[in-house]
Amino acid sequence: MNLLKILDGTPEPHIIDLYLDRVNESGDYHLATPMYDFQKELTDLIVSLHYSDILKYCETNDSSDLIIKSLEICINNCMLVSSHPYLLINHYMPKNLVLKGMSNKIAETSGKFSVLKDLINVIVRNRSVEPKEIGIVMNNNTKLFDLVEAVLVGCTKLGQLKRYVGNYVKKESSKVGKNNNNINSTSNNNTINTAVNNGSASNGYKMGGSGSTFHLIPHDGALTRDEARLSQLSFDALIVFDGYVDTKSVFFTKLRTQNRRGEACIIRLVPMKTIEHVQLYYKDKKDDKDYLYNLISAIVCLRDFIGNLPPDLVPIYNQNLNYLSETFFNKLFQANNKTITSYPEWPLPDLPKIHKFSSADVERSLLTEVHYHYTPYDSNNGGGDGNKDDLDKSSTNKRRKETYYELKRLQLDYVTNPLKNEINELIGIQSHAAIPPPKNNHLLTHTILFQLNTAYMELKLAREEEECYRQFNSDHVQTNRLGRRALELKRVLSKVLDELNHCESRITIFNKKIIKRTEENESTLGVIGEITNKLENFTEENEITNKKALTYISNQLKIWNLQQELSQSLDKINLKAEERKYMEKEIDNAKLAIEDSKLQIQKVEQDIKNTKTKYDNIEVEVEVEHKKFKKQKTDLMERLQEVKDSNQSLKNRLSYNVRFLRDTAHLKKRKGRGLTPGK
Repeated sequence: MNLLKILDGTPEPHIIDLYLDRVNESGDYHLATPMYDFQKELTDLIVSLHYSDILKYCETNDSSDLIIKSLEICINNCMLVSSHPYLLINHYMPKNLVLKGMSNKIAETSGKFSVLKDLINVIVRNRSVEPKEIGIVMNNNTKLFDLVEAVLVGCTKLGQLKRYVGNYVKKESSKVGKNNNNINSTSNNNTINTAVNNGSASNGYKMGGSGSTFHLIPHDGALTRDEARLSQLSFDALIVFDGYVDTKSVFFTKLRTQNRRGEACIIRLVPMKTIEHVQLYYKDKKDDKDYLYNLISAIVCLRDFIGNLPPDLVPIYNQNLNYLSETFFNKLFQANNKTITSYPEWPLPDLPKIHKFSSADVERSLLTEVHYHYTPYDSNNGGGDGNKDDLDKSSTNKRRKETYYELKRLQLDYVTNPLKNEINELIGIQSHAAIPPPKNNHLLTHTILFQLNTAYMELKLAREEEECYRQFNSDHVQTNRLGRRALELKRVLSKVLDELNHCESRITIFNKKIIKRTEENESTLGVIGEITNKLENFTEENEITNKKALTYISNQLKIWNLQQELSQSLDKINLKAEERKYMEKEIDNAKLAIEDSKLQIQKVEQDIKNTKTKYDNIEVEVEVEHKKFKKQKTDLMERLQEVKDSNQSLKNRLSYNVRFLRDTAHLKKRKGRGLTPGK
């Protein structure tokens, strides 16, 4: 007898009134699920395996195909672990899923499966009298369907279970039972044995109890049985099991609206702050270039917080989600549910927002080791995986593993113990920051000593933080942290910047030279204009009256003008001559091209004549061969007719001879038999 368990039980926290920032009446509800320690450790191991690829992608933005493929594998494995560890660890998968207690073991190793089991029990025990049609849509994975089916079979008063992909677990496990009858006879669940329909496997499990039916449906609509039956159903609610389900697809929209006036409500099972939570938060930003970075950075930086439910929700989950029955499902499963177009309020708060993390946050998180308290799940409460060694081990090890509360309650070492509070609250002395300094500073009191001790502790902590900051930002650490590729990138970038600065300086110098040359040309043109004006006004300014001098000056000016016009005319003549030479050359080339074209035309015409001649000869030969063939055909037909006539005459003779022999058979004398020899 365990007196400790009788006298002292685990305290059950009360459910408080939840504060909702926003009332959700959209019909698309999010039910957060926890993550157990084993799932958290596997997630951390998956991130550690892809450490180098994640760091290279986030630091250097390396988008090569190999890196992207590695990150996609990391995301896919994290999604499998968030659903159940058995989906990732094949060797840990139980061999027989219908053993007694296997449903509890599967639920104890995955927070999502535990919440699914509680949710199904709440729906089954709901006070609604009418039978309900509940669809569970999930990834088209046979192993996942088997696990979900094994968990649902363990629910009480399930009603009927129907799956549309793969074989039922009971049918597969019966093959194992033929080889190991002793184990199955002691460990099979009696409820399953009496509840499974004896008809075909497609009828599913009929568990009795409520008339509700639960349908396991693949997300992609790739059904292997009863497609016509599924199209005739009208679902009361759809449970979206994992993040692979696209609720905007044609198949899911048809499931939600078929045989109803409105749409059926959706309940999504979302593990808190996992990859499925992140994908749901960024569902409208899938086309952004930073979509993959947001997923990877959130996976890495939220490893310490995955699966941690808010404290206000813990009592609701500890009481197996019975809180939802009165506050939500009674309103949802009301009369004429198929005809309503409005949805009840969701009594739980929305999922928290996902912060955006920088590359420094990703690197800091990767360098930080995550510690989890590992709790083995192969306890006596589970049923093992069906092996004989597990059964013997569970029978010999009768001591149950004590919980954390049971280990600490004798020492009163739990959170609600007031003696475990801080020293400030116990001694009644507040922090030195809130206490004014004493009036008599020359008196050494207990308060001053405590303030001094606290100040020294804060100073020591500040110095340690400063030293850590200096070490982290030292050149050696930063060089090793950045890596060779980043240093090469910086070196190349500095060279490019130097060359760019050099080119900019050269461009500036050439611009200055161009400006200087332009100013010189303008000044030269001004000087030329002044000289020209002086030459034109030379006679007037100097007041020359001699006719010979005036004539000489005017003639000289005319000579200069004529020389300038002559040089311009010569330039034009030379330009025209060059153009004429170019045109003559082009004309010669055109003549050569014309001659070549004529030769080619003659050659083509000759080829055409030869081809026509060959064609005529071929026609003559074909006609001769045709006549020859007709003649041979006529000869063969004549010979065939002769042979037919000969054959007919032979047949007539044969029939005549046979008839003659038959008519004259009685005229033949029988030979006499001799005497029988004596014995």
